[in-house]
Amino acid sequence: MKNVLYLALLLLQTAPAFGAGAPLRVCSLSLAPQTMQGADGAPTGYAVEILQHVARELRWNIRIDYLPWARVVSEIRAKRCDMAMTVLHFKDYAEFMLFPRQSILDQKNVLVVRRGSRIRYGGDLEQFMRRHSIGLYVDKRVNDEFERLRAAAWAVVDTAPSAVLNAKKLLFHRFDALIENDLSAIYEMRKLGRLADIEILSPPLSVAPAYIVFSQAAESKARARAYDEALASFKRTARFRALTNRYLPDASIAD
Repeated sequence: MKNVLYLALLLLQTAPAFGAGAPLRVCSLSLAPQTMQGADGAPTGYAVEILQHVARELRWNIRIDYLPWARVVSEIRAKRCDMAMTVLHFKDYAEFMLFPRQSILDQKNVLVVRRGSRIRYGGDLEQFMRRHSIGLYVDKRVNDEFERLRAAAWAVVDTAPSAVLNAKKLLFHRFDALIENDLSAIYEMRKLGRLADIEILSPPLSVAPAYIVFSQAAESKARARAYDEALASFKRTARFRALTNRYLPDASIAD
């Protein structure tokens, strides 16, 4: 009852900002199955459905715009986006993005290779990159170690404008291994009918919570508090568990 009353108070406090005026603009990279456009062009995906549920609970009017990641970053930095999804917590992002307490899921970045390549990963990323070429989509953030290694003169790193093109380039032997979150890699390869042709190597390069974030606008702190309460409540429901099982049957969900 205490949480219900608190959420109701937040709604009353923030109602003027969330009225029936201009919609909150949510900027996103298309990254299946978390956030993507369906066959009809409408936003869909795990993070999208979570946000849509929270928006209904909070009476938010939202509009989701799909942009290249560099544009997402520049738009939310300039406060032309009210929210962005899905985002890993990096220090430079935290300078102009407001991260809520509640995350969406634990995102696992992995190395993916062609089945039968006999390529293995023992956990030493520098040793791996000295032996093998890497592919990933433009502006993908992995971790600080990878950012340091990719700048080395000996590193061979191929970039593509999208996750699906990156997947195709791996299959066509453009590089030895791609870096992707495991959910997107599985989704894109299954969509191409080539899931049986790849292997996901262990251990993962990183496991980190992914968030729907807010701009650093004055009203964002109240929005983030309301969002946290609504999402925490949603995570305790059977509907949330069903949503998770539908999109991410093997995923680790962050509390």
